[in-house]
Amino acid sequence: MADEVAAAPPSPPTPDPTRHARGHRSILRSAGVMTVMTLLSRVLGLVREQVRAIYIGTGAASDAFGLAATIPNLLRRLLAEGAMTAAFIPVFTEYLRRGKEEETRQFLSRFFTLLTLVVVAVTLLGVLLTPWLIETFFSSRFKDVPGKVALTITLTELMWPYLTFVSLAAMIQAVLNAHKIFGPSAFTPVLLNLAIILCTIALATALPDPSYALVVGFLVGGVLQIVFQIPYLFKHTRTRWGIDFTFGPGVRRVAAIMGPGIFAAGVYQVNVFISQLIASGLEGGSIASLQYSVRLQELVLGLFVISVAQVILPSLSEHTADGDTEAVKETLGYSTRLIAFVTLPATAGLIVVGPEVVRLLFQSGEFDAASTAQTAFALQFHAMGLLFIGMARILQQVFFAYKDMKTPTIVAAIVAAVNIVLCYVLAVPLRHGGVALAGSVAAAVNTVLFVWLLRRRLGSLGMGPVMSRVLKMVLATGVMVGAVLLWDLAWPAATVRGRWLLLVWVLGVVALAGVAYFGACAALKVNELAGIWRSLMRRFRRRK
Repeated sequence: MADEVAAAPPSPPTPDPTRHARGHRSILRSAGVMTVMTLLSRVLGLVREQVRAIYIGTGAASDAFGLAATIPNLLRRLLAEGAMTAAFIPVFTEYLRRGKEEETRQFLSRFFTLLTLVVVAVTLLGVLLTPWLIETFFSSRFKDVPGKVALTITLTELMWPYLTFVSLAAMIQAVLNAHKIFGPSAFTPVLLNLAIILCTIALATALPDPSYALVVGFLVGGVLQIVFQIPYLFKHTRTRWGIDFTFGPGVRRVAAIMGPGIFAAGVYQVNVFISQLIASGLEGGSIASLQYSVRLQELVLGLFVISVAQVILPSLSEHTADGDTEAVKETLGYSTRLIAFVTLPATAGLIVVGPEVVRLLFQSGEFDAASTAQTAFALQFHAMGLLFIGMARILQQVFFAYKDMKTPTIVAAIVAAVNIVLCYVLAVPLRHGGVALAGSVAAAVNTVLFVWLLRRRLGSLGMGPVMSRVLKMVLATGVMVGAVLLWDLAWPAATVRGRWLLLVWVLGVVALAGVAYFGACAALKVNELAGIWRSLMRRFRRRK
């Protein structure tokens, strides 16, 4: 068949240290580009949440909007950034390596057509089922506040088209990423956040409730995510595609790989759904405070973790296509060191000074001191999962590169069961903090299972030197925590009044923590920062 791709792997090549070094530089360059874009996006995401905090705080409208934004966005991970991307990129990479443009065009046209039909159908079905969904599962405590259920239903119905927009944008992103073009798609969340911020400020007082303006911003941002990437698609890729209802073998291959992934993503959605269900039955503001807390967690993950996880998939796909197991292990070990280097100090920092960070970023308008305490309580438990969430994403990419969606599916089911049980158990003593802690513990279980399974498949992962380096990072983090505690002893956070003075206090903590951590890393000869710096300098010199 013209649409089929031969799957016979070549003989494993001889390990090449020089090639591995080039691969490390490639990962750093690509991750660096995405980190800059993602950092901008996360900062604007914080501004977006600050705008939300000012207009709707953690009150009834904030819970309603939080749930409305969550439900369609859950399916985004299934149809956009999750199973679809993971199944699509390895198969599409094979087409690119074969170099037959007509076969590639047919494959893209057929897959685009199928994806469009599916997401439009799911969107319409979601709108129809929304009233039943909200009234059946989320109205127990929402009914205590007049109008809260009706507002949640309306906002959710309005949010569903965003699923269609973001899914189509994700396919364009997957095509660009397969060509190792990461910058444009990494910038699209910036456009989304800008649209939400501007629409909220412009329309908050003109609409029946400020939460409607947030939804309008999502929809406008979804359209912008598609439109912005199209010129880069024409510039960097030769293949054009259109509508083709003949779903050939290539599409069926993606569907076969994607099938278990859809189930895994479905398990994840049920997992999140039940977490939101439990939170909706707790005290008012629980959903909103968990989302504000997750925003800070995502800021850290977006600084570097998500970028590394995304850029290694095309490289891993090439290594597995070449049968180069050693290169897969090298990439995995290198990525692990990068993830630990960022997440370990971030975890400690958010736990130690989380309340001050929340107070600085969000406490204004409708977001009062009680909202700060509620959000900071969740944040300390969310922070505990940073390293494990990052590691799970890296390890999962290895399975995706081998076109193995079955294993992540089984792991997802186990982890979901653990998370759900822990949510119910921990929500009793810890309220919404228990929901956050359950997610962190489940991420740790996820990581352990992935490592065990990869060792069975690939043999020794060569992680001994990596773990030795990570232990040094832990020691450096301990030095950093000591410095921060001394700062708080000299200038207690409890005595700081006023936003500007609090800003000085937090910036002082960040500067001191950075000096302590990087200084300790240098003394312990942990040189991940040096590698990142050299990569940035090479890129700068080329541009000059």
